[in-house]
Amino acid sequence: MAKKRPAHKRGSAPNLAVEQTQERQQFLFRIFITVLLLLVYGFYLAHQVNLTVGDLGRHLKNGQLFIENGLIPKINLYSYAYPDYPFINHHWGSGVLFYLIQRLAGFSGLSLAFIVISMVTLLIFLNVATKYASFTIAAPIAVIVLPVLITRYEVRPELFSYLFCGLFLQILWDYKSGKLGFRWLFLLPILEIFWVNLHIYFFIGVLLIAVYLFELLVVFLTHNKQQNTRDQVKGLAVILLVTLLATCLNPAGISGAIYPFLIFNEYGAPVIENYSVGAVLRAGYDFLPLIYFGIVFGLVCLSWLYALTRNRSSFSLGNFLLSVFFFAMAWSAIRNFALSAYFALPIAAVNLKNLLGDQGKASSSPSILKVSASLAVISLVLIVIKPAYFVSSNRGRVGIGLEEANSAAADFFLKEKIQGPIFNNFNVGPYLIYHLYPGQRVFIDNRAEAYPAAFFSDVYFPIQADEAKWANISHHYGFNVIVFNYRERSVRSEQFIIRRVLDPMWAPVFFDRHIIILAKRDGPNQSIVAKYELPKESVLVRSN
Repeated sequence: MAKKRPAHKRGSAPNLAVEQTQERQQFLFRIFITVLLLLVYGFYLAHQVNLTVGDLGRHLKNGQLFIENGLIPKINLYSYAYPDYPFINHHWGSGVLFYLIQRLAGFSGLSLAFIVISMVTLLIFLNVATKYASFTIAAPIAVIVLPVLITRYEVRPELFSYLFCGLFLQILWDYKSGKLGFRWLFLLPILEIFWVNLHIYFFIGVLLIAVYLFELLVVFLTHNKQQNTRDQVKGLAVILLVTLLATCLNPAGISGAIYPFLIFNEYGAPVIENYSVGAVLRAGYDFLPLIYFGIVFGLVCLSWLYALTRNRSSFSLGNFLLSVFFFAMAWSAIRNFALSAYFALPIAAVNLKNLLGDQGKASSSPSILKVSASLAVISLVLIVIKPAYFVSSNRGRVGIGLEEANSAAADFFLKEKIQGPIFNNFNVGPYLIYHLYPGQRVFIDNRAEAYPAAFFSDVYFPIQADEAKWANISHHYGFNVIVFNYRERSVRSEQFIIRRVLDPMWAPVFFDRHIIILAKRDGPNQSIVAKYELPKESVLVRSN
């Protein structure tokens, strides 16, 4: 009699093959979604460099001075108005890296480096969210925060702060969960040495360590008092002290370490990106990213409500304190929207990790369908709400490298050997520094901390609004040429330029899509006026 073939048990070869196939499919799907997210992020960061706005030109000049002369400026040597005014160069290292990349690979290489580092940063935060929640939860949240992240699309030193925030968070969460040993923590003060010389947000590294040290200390004192928790507390305390010491390893020493808390003491210029959310709303600005920030803020608030009511096991005091801190930073200054969005990704994911039950962790087709549906719906909703945000011409031209003819104004200035002193506006300063220094110095540039507050309140702003003060101060400094980025979003500046174009003492001699140059008729640039003077009517029409 033939023996009856036994039924396949769970975990037998056929079932194992099916499970392996499903796991392979889910892995490939995760790779596909991750690559898609990174490519979308990279695409919206791919805007050609425009040196006539922002501060990249000055960073590149800082880097050039260090590489060629070993110089880290400690006084305001770029300005003839306040050449000896002391300031703390808190991002000199970024200028060195930017300059080296630009010299080796051009502006295209600089653009690509910025995009790649930004994509790596997003990948780090996404990986943390996936590791401590699930990809099913993390991926849709990444899509939600993406429109906020792409608000910071210019090559700026803050790029490195975002990267270091992700690395610090990864190491601290892994240490807190027992995945990394104490020795790994020594990476943090090493990273801090670089961070303190790259961007002023280096204090966030110290804050992250302190917050999770406080959380572990609370857990130890109120819950278990276990030896491993005691050891973790001691380990983080040591690293906190070493990291604090590391912040002093900058050209200004202790003064540089405490500078983030002092920078606004003599900050006389109202920079729009430093406006609070309330100030933006009161001013009536049509600031498109605000709605996306509101969505992210609402998501994080709902995630904490869920964690406190339905998922208390995932509650983390450290994460809660960081949520409060980073969103307080974002509400107080819109420049911090992206920073809060990066942290919103892993924190909200952990809070919501049990939202889908076991499917959030299982390698099953329903999980894949949920991810696909969530991504599609969320993307559609975000685009429908404000489609102009994704195609706005204000974001500059899509692409990499330097904008075509971006140096035209500077080339004209140098070719015609225009004589200063220059009167320029706030935002065009770094452009002039990059192209003209040391041959010409600027009147002002967009480092408000590098000029006394009285300079803005008593000189720079009044001479644009009051003709009597303009005449007096113009005579005092002997302005021979005016270089303005006339697209500066300031009614005061627009009206000033209109008055100068109509002023018989000044003649427009150059005009492109960003910059206008006016030369004084009776100064050393008379021959240039005779050769290049533009009709006032055409300049006024084109500028509007």
